[in-house]
Amino acid sequence: MNRPPKFDIVVLGGGPAGLMAALSAAKNGRTALVTNRLPDLDGPFRIDVVPAQTLALLAESGIDPRTLGAESLSRGQGVCWETETPRWSDNARTAHIERPVLECALFKALRMDNRAAIIIDRARPHFDGGVFKGEHWQAKILIDATGRAAVTARQRIRLHPAWAGRFYWTTRSAAPKVTPEFRMIALPSGYAYRLGTARHIGIGLVGRGECLHANPALTLRGASFLCEGMPALASMMQGATSISSVQWSIAGHALLAGDAAIARDAISSQGLAASLSDSLYAVAAVLSERRDCLHLRQDKNLTAHLKLLKEQIARCRYREKPLWQAYDRFINEQMVNIAECRGAPAISQGRIETLSLSA
Repeated sequence: MNRPPKFDIVVLGGGPAGLMAALSAAKNGRTALVTNRLPDLDGPFRIDVVPAQTLALLAESGIDPRTLGAESLSRGQGVCWETETPRWSDNARTAHIERPVLECALFKALRMDNRAAIIIDRARPHFDGGVFKGEHWQAKILIDATGRAAVTARQRIRLHPAWAGRFYWTTRSAAPKVTPEFRMIALPSGYAYRLGTARHIGIGLVGRGECLHANPALTLRGASFLCEGMPALASMMQGATSISSVQWSIAGHALLAGDAAIARDAISSQGLAASLSDSLYAVAAVLSERRDCLHLRQDKNLTAHLKLLKEQIARCRYREKPLWQAYDRFINEQMVNIAECRGAPAISQGRIETLSLSA
């Protein structure tokens, strides 16, 4: 009976974080990406916001940002959050990219690297005798980048019931007068946003209750700032549907990366960029044998994100509504739990070291 091949590092998960981690790990050792699905251009569509620095990171991996729909950078964004009047700001430069195209581009780059294997394995891995084992592989180091599933985690912490998101999209030609800058509005049971790439534009709804289950056209009734120039939602394609409220996990034997470690609320608009960065840091922690730095970084990032969410809720004009209050209570409780379990001084004063991928 043939034994499964051994790898230096196995990355679990075929999303952007897993693909980026596998690309990085393959430069430094025999690596395998283990996934239960392959990227698909016809998969659920969504558009993500990333800072300009992320485009440079993708370019280093051989991906032309223009192929992702990011033909130009955006600075302005409009938000109806504290009042019904839009507030425009000139923020740092960002780009809007199409998630399915990004996943396929990263997968193509990995497939061209002969130092990496790609394994389809739908079984849950197990840890035995200091080794992680799957149906067709084994490795001493496993990086779990399975997103919110976090299949190797000891525990997942999230709001119950969680907030969900739905994305509706159309082509730019169907809305020729609509500009692609980021816009967002607060709703009594969540929030909605609009953004576009060079080819497509869409509206996302995030929340619970009537925000998702009622007629979406009624949900956005009166939201002219968001919907001006857009076709009716009923005529648009429905894209990705997913959990959108904050979630994080307690690691088991494997290292956690990307959304498997911290899945940020979509309100931050930086979830994808943070996941890609976190996956690179996880690889660097493995190569430099400094897992403590990774755990400290994740603690700090989680605390910072919860603080951001708390500040956002405090400014929301619907903060007295039951769903917003429940979300705020959850964040308050978890911030207290984190401080008690991990030690407030360690979280607030700990130092994050810069890890080199060449270590």
